[in-house]
Amino acid sequence: MMNTMKPNMKIYRQILLAVLVVCLGAVSCKKDKTDDENLPYLTGTLSFSVPTYVMPGQTFHLIPSTISKEEEGEPGIYWSLSELSYRDTTRYENGIGDGSFDLTIPSNKTSLTVTCVAFAEGYTPTSKSVTLVIVKGAESITGLGLPDDVATITDARDDRTYPYVTIGAQDWMARNLAYSSGKPYYNAAAMQDVFGMFYTWDEAVSACPDGWRLPTSSDWDALAKAHGCEDVSEVYAGIAGDMMADAYMNDSKMWEFWPEVKIANTLKFCAIPAGYAVEAEDKAVFTNSAGYAVFWTAEEAGEDQAWVRQLYVRSPDVQKASMYKSNFRGSVRCVRDASSD
Repeated sequence: MMNTMKPNMKIYRQILLAVLVVCLGAVSCKKDKTDDENLPYLTGTLSFSVPTYVMPGQTFHLIPSTISKEEEGEPGIYWSLSELSYRDTTRYENGIGDGSFDLTIPSNKTSLTVTCVAFAEGYTPTSKSVTLVIVKGAESITGLGLPDDVATITDARDDRTYPYVTIGAQDWMARNLAYSSGKPYYNAAAMQDVFGMFYTWDEAVSACPDGWRLPTSSDWDALAKAHGCEDVSEVYAGIAGDMMADAYMNDSKMWEFWPEVKIANTLKFCAIPAGYAVEAEDKAVFTNSAGYAVFWTAEEAGEDQAWVRQLYVRSPDVQKASMYKSNFRGSVRCVRDASSD
């Protein structure tokens, strides 16, 4: 009987020891986690200012917001650039450094995530990350489908060059106007030559270069008729896809696929979904990029409004709508009579 029990007691002791080790480990882990959770937080909200859209070679002096701790002295600050495996401590807890960071945008990336971290011994670190989109002007938009020998004009006011195509008896610019009387997307200078500028109606009516004009409703109707539309009173039925470019920005498709819209860009109008903006408290709030392309016409729709023509990602038709002249910002395509050359 004794010989039979000894092996069982040995196994029992081994099991008991294993359970004790696991329990002690669990207690230790739980204690560590509790200690971390009980660390106080630094005071303040960490932030820094930098445009969302930037160009290669641009430099920015980034200054973190004020973060403090209960004890005397300031928390340390370090910055990291995730895509470049880069880290730089610009303020230590002993007070050396001012915490600022000089950022130069690289030329070999299309995006960059900038992270700022505030830290102090005995405190939970706090961080702020911002992902920047790196654009290279008009080159950031590809897939427009224009021929290599497309005709171009140069705006004498700023030396910008625009491709244009002949549709019926008219020449139409094949890129959005980028003259500086409007506002760039997200108020970022880097986007001026990518999406063009966004204009109020008052800005739009005088934005086109010499010899070109903001299209009237008759100009838009002539474009639709040249493509076979018979009814041009309100909706240009079925031609939106023939005006949309199957374009990409930084290799990301711009128009979402929708089965009812066949993107063919037959007219070489090269519409891209740049969206639009609304002025709110003297600030342009941008919205609906990837959803809409909205173009001003020269025709007023009453005292306070004017007509636009708009393309929507999920509609095969070009719609007509009225927008407020003073606070709506849309894109501009300039037109001229084809006999101008």
